[in-house]
Amino acid sequence: MKDDAATALIHHPYQPPAGFAAPQVGVYKASTVMFDSVAAMRARDWRRRSGYTYGLHGTPTTFTLEERIATLEGGHHCLLVPSGLAAIALVDQALLGPGDEVLLPANVYGPSRELARQELARWGITHRLYDPLDAAALAAMLNERTRVSN
Repeated sequence: MKDDAATALIHHPYQPPAGFAAPQVGVYKASTVMFDSVAAMRARDWRRRSGYTYGLHGTPTTFTLEERIATLEGGHHCLLVPSGLAAIALVDQALLGPGDEVLLPANVYGPSRELARQELARWGITHRLYDPLDAAALAAMLNERTRVSN
């Protein structure tokens, strides 16, 4: 099995678009991406990965890493985000809506607590804290509005 994973990583099907090809994957830190014209820039759609528009939307480096992590994990796709809090916010925004509730352990990562307290609250999402050592208390807090419990 180990050999199969190594082969899949070395001979992975992802290929960077023209202009980025190399035997090894380059490291592209692209806060600024150059275009031949404004029309060329507008023709690219970062959401469909038809080209690179801004480093935060992905580069050949990040797209290759996403594909290879998905291969390692047996998944179909992987999405890299620029920080841990961005990953937490991505999950919260995907799963929560107005009227929903998230339950957070009392010892939760501080920025995650602030995300819930400030940003999620603005969207009508409530949060409550629980003692992570008291499973019975957590179970008692679950209700029809609970969508996420960390």
